[in-house]
Amino acid sequence: MSLLCGHKLLKTGFKNYSKLRRFTSEVTNSEVLVQYFGLPSYKTNSYIKKQKLGRIRPENLIQTANFCKEVGFDLKTVLDAPMLLRFYPSTVDQYYTVLKEGGFKNITPKVLAKFRTLCRAPIYKLKNRHIDRKTDVVASFISHLNPRPENFTVNTSGDEEVWAEAHFKVLLEYLKWRLNATDDDIAKLVKVHPTVCRKSFKYLCENIATAEELGFTHDKILKYGYILHAYPKYTKEVMEKYPVVAGACIKRAMRMYPKIVNTSPSNIKRILQILRDHNISDEAIAKRMNVLHISPETVDIRLHELKNVADFKVLLHNPNILKLVIHHNRAKSRLQFLKELQLKCTTVSVLGNDNNKFDIHIREGRDANTFTDIYAFLKGTFKKEVDEFEATLKKHPYYLQVPLLSMEDTYFYLREEKFSNSAIFKVIYILLYPKEKIKNAFKEVNQFASRRSKHLSQISRLNLALYFIEREHHFTGDGVWEKNERIEEAA
Repeated sequence: MSLLCGHKLLKTGFKNYSKLRRFTSEVTNSEVLVQYFGLPSYKTNSYIKKQKLGRIRPENLIQTANFCKEVGFDLKTVLDAPMLLRFYPSTVDQYYTVLKEGGFKNITPKVLAKFRTLCRAPIYKLKNRHIDRKTDVVASFISHLNPRPENFTVNTSGDEEVWAEAHFKVLLEYLKWRLNATDDDIAKLVKVHPTVCRKSFKYLCENIATAEELGFTHDKILKYGYILHAYPKYTKEVMEKYPVVAGACIKRAMRMYPKIVNTSPSNIKRILQILRDHNISDEAIAKRMNVLHISPETVDIRLHELKNVADFKVLLHNPNILKLVIHHNRAKSRLQFLKELQLKCTTVSVLGNDNNKFDIHIREGRDANTFTDIYAFLKGTFKKEVDEFEATLKKHPYYLQVPLLSMEDTYFYLREEKFSNSAIFKVIYILLYPKEKIKNAFKEVNQFASRRSKHLSQISRLNLALYFIEREHHFTGDGVWEKNERIEEAA
């Protein structure tokens, strides 16, 4: 098996999203090429176009420039190896480090850019130009293991061995020893996580040490193999810069959601800023820290989509709203399915549940909210705590059956009619009634008010509207709501 196990590139399309937020930087790629790499300004546009750098983030170019400078490259010569500029900075570092571990000397930008070609060559050919003839490549790899097992040997074909295969054989034997694993365990690991195959031994050992520090057992490390191909510099920087996120411990979050170890510090920063821009609360972030392993662009796109769909937008105050960001496609599919079944109570509890709970919900045909969903909506709308309205609201026999979208529609209508938040909250039952019935009831309220000399307060007007609606239906609720069987909240 080759060191260069292939990547599968997943291209995700986002339908019905007309306004894609563009992430801007303080500098442009042209400015970076001028300031860091010494490219004349009049050449930047053609260079960017020819080398396909238009979609590369300026921050990545800067990080690559800093690394190349750190290892002693003349940055102007990097321009002659443009492939390096298309790699992630962490990839450039990884390739450079593993080449050094495998005996390469005098690594230049052009050599580094040809990494994938060179590592497929037999060792004896590489010794013609890149590796000292006296170097034992396998021994060189082994010297970078930490901890290093005693009497550690690997059977190879000597200099006839392909450089990548020599690396891979050392990798297999070391992982078996380090993780107390079987041949089958390692075979499964590299099949599911092929990027482990070309990992620098220095970084591989650091990743295992970090995983153990976080509390992962060897079995868990094998199960969550992406821990092994993380970039340890990023993981350590995240733990240092963001020890606590939204009141939650980042190390604990990494234990719960191991993919976070692969998230760069810059992406953590961008995601948190996006969440703040969308007014996502710390409570919501702390509940769903796995949002941190999604790309910032995806998080932003999905939040915009939630805001553009009324059934999702009404749920934005819910502390579990990030469930619908993390499992966005599933939530959209479920919403469409519920609409086809004419079930109107589409809540986070329903859209974000695991498959078993969702299947039970569908089989029961239960078109109702949970009090948790209603509480989140009312708390976000009125900035009130549950004990201020729970007892009152639960007295109404149909308080679970009214879709949140209908409640929101009624609320906005009342606000347009200049009713205060305070008045609406004191007559909170009003939100359970359809807007059109309230409109008709207000006509009777106005007639009633015209026969009185005394001004009616907003609270009185709302209570009268309720009275006229209920009187029309003989105070039974029949005809106000589509279903008349009272639904009790599930335990």
